[in-house]
Amino acid sequence: MTRPLPCWKVAAVLIGFPIVHFVYSLALLHRETFTFWGLDFFLTFWLGSTVIYLAKIFVVRRLIAGSGWTPADIGYTLSRKGTRILTVSYFVGALLLLLLLELALGQVTLDPDRVASMRGLYPETTAKRLVFIVMAFAAGLSEEITYRGFAIRAFQSFGIHRWPAVFLAAIPFVFQHGIKSLDQFWWFFGNGIVFGIIFIATKRLLPNILLHWLIILSALLGVFTAVAQ
Repeated sequence: MTRPLPCWKVAAVLIGFPIVHFVYSLALLHRETFTFWGLDFFLTFWLGSTVIYLAKIFVVRRLIAGSGWTPADIGYTLSRKGTRILTVSYFVGALLLLLLLELALGQVTLDPDRVASMRGLYPETTAKRLVFIVMAFAAGLSEEITYRGFAIRAFQSFGIHRWPAVFLAAIPFVFQHGIKSLDQFWWFFGNGIVFGIIFIATKRLLPNILLHWLIILSALLGVFTAVAQ
């Protein structure tokens, strides 16, 4: 077992970032403030979320490196070449899905009222779907590195048994979903437990990352709920 991480580093990530996400999510209550240069609110919001996710990965990497930990210590076992292959594979697969989706949408008629009602739930335009794909990449990678690899291994380094560590790591995972965590606490908590169990069972982050990406990208198919009857 690697040496324990300093408590301030664990707190900075597992308390600090959920607070950042929660505060940022308050933009959902003041959408007009975040709509500028003619951009759609959710395009702006998702781009901002992507920046936060990428910043989280950078911070976690720096913090563990400063304590003598390596990415492998938190379950990220891919080399730089492997990471490049994973990244390219994700975007090729996601863009292929988008292409098939756009072709399918060309064969149906969407109900404008239903499309309007789904804003914020599903990316309803091509531009939003492209931004959503980028955000999904950063989100899946960031959340698994932070709330599974980093969190669970940090708790274990303090001598906490793996199963309590899974439950503890699920709590900041819930609140990193912002104001949605208030009325969907048990949904996110349950997901956190399931992903934690997968990580403990496989001892690697890759299965979690792939599954996380699939779940997020499935939201692209939500546009079909607006197909006119």
